[in-house]
Amino acid sequence: MLVVAQALYWMGRLFDYALLARAVLSWIVGMNMSQSEVLAKIYDALVKFTEPIVSPVRNLLNRFFRQSMIDFSIFATMILVGLVVNIVVRILLKLA
Repeated sequence: MLVVAQALYWMGRLFDYALLARAVLSWIVGMNMSQSEVLAKIYDALVKFTEPIVSPVRNLLNRFFRQSMIDFSIFATMILVGLVVNIVVRILLKLA
């Protein structure tokens, strides 16, 4: 169980880093600060990797906070994923 808990913890951390990279690259690519196609492809890959989790969170936030100028869905997803991973890891460690 310890190996599974550690793997889940590191997968959660990896997902957090992917979300953070997505947020930073969205500013760089969105403001045309970089004309690099490599950064655009990396950003697209990060969006494809993270969007299945971010999209439901964004939809939930849009129900409560209509048309906000700032998209908090990535930040909320980071918090939610962190909480879920933390709870599951604690349960796995107690079962071990």
